[in-house]
This record gives sequence, C-alpha cells and structure tokens, in this order.
Amino acid sequence: MTNPSTSRSTGTSAEPGRILLVDDEQPVLDALRRQHRRAFDLDTACGPEDGLAALAADGPYAVVVSDFKMPGMNGVEFLRRVQEQSPDTVRVMLTGQANLETASRAVNEGNIFRFLTKPCEPDTFAAALSASLQQYELVHAERILLEHTVKGCVEVLSEVLALSNPMAFGRASRVRGLVAHVSRELELHDAWQYETAALLSQIGFVAIPDDLLLRAAGDDELSDDERTMLDGHAGVARDLLAKIPRLQTIAEIVFHQDGDRARALKAGRGVLLGSQILAAALGLEELLSSGIPLEEALEATRTSPRRFSPKIVDALASAATVDSDLGTMQVAVHALRTGMILDQSIHHRDGLLIVPKGHEVTDSSLGRLRNYSGLGLLALKEVRVRRKHRDDASAEEAA
Repeated sequence: MTNPSTSRSTGTSAEPGRILLVDDEQPVLDALRRQHRRAFDLDTACGPEDGLAALAADGPYAVVVSDFKMPGMNGVEFLRRVQEQSPDTVRVMLTGQANLETASRAVNEGNIFRFLTKPCEPDTFAAALSASLQQYELVHAERILLEHTVKGCVEVLSEVLALSNPMAFGRASRVRGLVAHVSRELELHDAWQYETAALLSQIGFVAIPDDLLLRAAGDDELSDDERTMLDGHAGVARDLLAKIPRLQTIAEIVFHQDGDRARALKAGRGVLLGSQILAAALGLEELLSSGIPLEEALEATRTSPRRFSPKIVDALASAATVDSDLGTMQVAVHALRTGMILDQSIHHRDGLLIVPKGHEVTDSSLGRLRNYSGLGLLALKEVRVRRKHRDDASAEEAA
C-alpha cells in the first residue's frame, strides 16, 4: 500500500480472505501483526482515516477489525462507514471500554459480528478472526449464488417474452436502452434495478390472449373489459416478479409504471424514482414508435400531465438524440449477431410478425430467425440494423 501509515503482512494465509486491522496506536497494530501474521493475511491502518483510505485503495476486505476509541472518528462511526462502502465485509470491534452502551451502539450502528475487549488473548482473537472469515465466506457465497439465480430468472423471463410476444419484447428492449442511458446520465446507484424493471416491464403481456394483442396493436376498437385486461398487465407482472428473491422492488417499479407519483411514493422513494424513469421512457418510446418526430415527442414528454422530473426528461432527450444519430446497414439474416438492433421488422412470408423493429437480437431470437430462414419462411433475406455504438466495427465485419 502507498500510505506510509498503513502496512501489509505478506505471511502465508491459512484462511481465505484478507483482514484489515485499524487502531490509532501503532504498537498495538505491530503486536497483533506479529502474533497472527502466519495464520492470517493482514493489513494494518493507523487510525480511521487511514482505514477508510485502505478500504478504498485495496478493498474489499473480508474482515475489518477496529478499535473503539480513536481521535476524529470512533470505532462505531468508522465501522458504519465500512458497512456503507463494503456491505459484505464482516466487522469486528476491539475495545478497552467494555460497557453496555458501547456494545449496544456498536451492534446497532456498526452492525458488528464480534465484540472483543482489550486485552484480548491471542487464541481468542484468532478464533474471532477465523469465525469472521467463515461468516464472510458464507455471506459472500450466498450472495453470489443469489445473484446468479436472479440473473438466470431475469434472462429466462425475457427470453420467454421474446418468444411469446416479440412486439412486447421489442418495446421492452428499446425502453431498457433509454432507462440505461438515464441511469448513466444521472449516476444512479441502483441502476441495475431500473434497467431490469424496464426489461421486464412488458412481461405481464404473456397472460393476454394473442388475438387481443393483435387487435390492440392494430388500433382496433376494444371493449371496456378488453381494455381493463390490457391495463392489468402491470399487476400480472408484479405478481410474477414478486415471487423471485431480490426482485420485490423491481416488481413494484413495474407495477407503478403508469407514472402515478402518489401511489408509487407509498411503496418507497426508490420505487418512486424507478417508476418515474420507466414511465417517462415508456411514454417517449410509444410516441416515437407511433411516428411522432423526436422533438415533438420530447416536448410532449416534458409537458406530460404526469409531471416528470426535468432531469429525467433531459437525460431521455440525450439518449434519443444519440440513438437517432447512429447509422444503419444491411445485414443478411444468417449474418445477424446477438446485440445487433433491428431497424425494421421481420415478418413471416404470410405476414405474421416474427421480430419487431427496435429489437436487440438475443440468443433465442437469433435461433428463431435462423430456423425460419433455413425453412425459407421469411419475407426477406436481408434486414436493416442499427449500430449499437458509433464505432461498432464488429457489426461492419458481420455484415
């Protein structure tokens, strides 16, 4: 490490994971390192500021052990900051002030795993470090498993939508692109939730009869019951998504995609922001898809009765402008690649829509198109695609 007040042991680790020891007394850190460097992979930092610097420069750490009484920032505040920066890190308090108030604050505010008192016997300290590392491995493994499970569920749901309702999936893909741009422009912390909500915003249409979807897409007159069924797709989506771990917030964002601020606020501020971004993106996409010019569509979004935040609309405007500036090219159907964006719809030779304009090619849609093409069932042999990026050289090569 570059900070002169922070030191690192290079001894062989008998346990997986790295540990940071933080104390404002260097002799204490030196003694702990001498006692435990053969069994553990240790870094030390003299004081809370150096500890935060070490976390930023060399983290994440599996375990952080902190003294309580330190100048400028006590151990409780320091461990709370550690939790904010690295939620998976297991936190341990080491203190000479062993009273109920200190322990209570450490547990409630620092969310610590172990509370040790000075002087601490080497065996007791080593046992606490071993237990902390095991706790980190357990939490980390569970989080990775959960993330992979959630990612897999999202991919399956989006693929099901792509196969069952290409038009709805195409819209969801276009909206996800807009939401992703807004998230980057606004530097949003929970961007993955907002993008996932956009991708799954149309999943409720899997419960709508195909005949009704075709009639709605063709602007046919619908009965009140049919209109109610269509409008209920967001509720169907919420019921589906809420059953998947970690997708509860996303389910609520999807459910509140109508942009009703008062209703969304009752579900939480994160849901409110996500639903506002999603509703604005859906509204703009609908206007653009209906053939309304970009400037008119943006102005309609700015003056919408739903009163979207100007920051959201400005970010959407830059996304739409960038998207409209990207060039197009002709690609043979057999030369399509995942990630390409269709600039025209692809139909069955009998007129049935297979993949809509604006669809980002996925593994499943690519396989479907190649199957149709191999059987000679497509109405065209080449399709116009948009570059996903300005410098998309790989798309040029594929063409």
